[in-house]
Amino acid sequence: MRTKRSVSALIAGLLFSSLAATPFPAHAAPVASDEEAKILIQLDGVALPAPVDPIQYHARTMVPFRTIGTALGLDIQWDDATRTVTATGPGKEVKLRVGTTTALVNGQPAALDAEPILVQDRVLIPVRFLSEQFGAKVGWDEATHTVQITSQPRQMETTVFYGLGSYDKRNYLAKFNNTALTWSILNSDGRLDVAQSEYRWPTDGADELLQEVRSEQVGTQLMVFSENKSGEITKLMTNPALAQQFANDLVKKLQDQNLDGAMLDFETLGDPTKDDVKTVRAQYAALVKLIADTLHQQNKKLSVVMAPLNGWYQGYDYKEIANSADELYIMAYSYVDDKLPQPNDRISEAIQEAREFVPADKLMLGINAYSETPQTVKDKIGLAKRYNLRGVGFWILAVFDPDFMKAIDDTLILHDETKDVILGG
Repeated sequence: MRTKRSVSALIAGLLFSSLAATPFPAHAAPVASDEEAKILIQLDGVALPAPVDPIQYHARTMVPFRTIGTALGLDIQWDDATRTVTATGPGKEVKLRVGTTTALVNGQPAALDAEPILVQDRVLIPVRFLSEQFGAKVGWDEATHTVQITSQPRQMETTVFYGLGSYDKRNYLAKFNNTALTWSILNSDGRLDVAQSEYRWPTDGADELLQEVRSEQVGTQLMVFSENKSGEITKLMTNPALAQQFANDLVKKLQDQNLDGAMLDFETLGDPTKDDVKTVRAQYAALVKLIADTLHQQNKKLSVVMAPLNGWYQGYDYKEIANSADELYIMAYSYVDDKLPQPNDRISEAIQEAREFVPADKLMLGINAYSETPQTVKDKIGLAKRYNLRGVGFWILAVFDPDFMKAIDDTLILHDETKDVILGG
């Protein structure tokens, strides 16, 4: 495994909620007046809403720590007796006390250029400290009065889809935790098929490719694709014997090829103009449970591709499917033309809606590489980091180029690398 040094630090940013106590009068700061321009926060290229606005205090820009710290994925504790916030992240513990200009970083004193203050029962800290001690990159846009924060590279689960012309990009596979092989479909009879259509098992090179990825300890999943064009998904959902046969065939294929698991990419489960959506949801959740139970008995993993809850198709029961599957992959794209970057606000909405039903550590954010640029892919990864999701997945490796891969590499700690951490500036 290769080692790559990065000056970006893994941060430990922090903040706490709900300080149900009266602030120290000497350290309380006023909210910005109507005459003052409102200060905004942008994290990883996307606006970050906060319960209290940043303010200017003693000529320093003070930012709400809970909002930012939570988005940076830290463990945060509040000690009401000492008015102290403790934030813990990889390799670092930071303690900040309201009204005190000395912080403790891994037990050692560190100077603040302004003391933490309470505003509307929220702790605000100087943004400069966030940059110097927690490894975030912080900028300022004077024209828009925006604090621009770029989060640290973070380790997350990563999946990339392989197939459909990806062979020339196979050297990138070692950078990802998992690859989803687009080598099978559900045929019109409701059976697993690896010999038809563009989604087929390669006649040449498959064994060598699998040997390569296994040597790099990259996980392997067999994607099974269907759009229900011949009613094949409906057949599985309404015929328990056929569903069990499919599950058995799938397990056998995974065992024969020594693959780690499967990914169901079943789209348009029924006719939305005719079928009762509630019935379809229940039928598909039951099908997923049958398949998951069969795979789990043989220690195989199941991932399920899902349309976003704020998309046009509503046939997926997130909660029930999450009870059976190991992870859910949200196709948070196709909101606009797939040749264009997808809207960040819709993706943020899709994540928040999914989290109402599914633990964040089961959610993978799907990113369409056809749509995104090296800059906009960072926005999408930033949203997955902000909401502390399990990870991100990319459709599809065939369209990657060096700039796109570098953008991902700059934003995440990838499977093939260890980024040394420089703590404390």
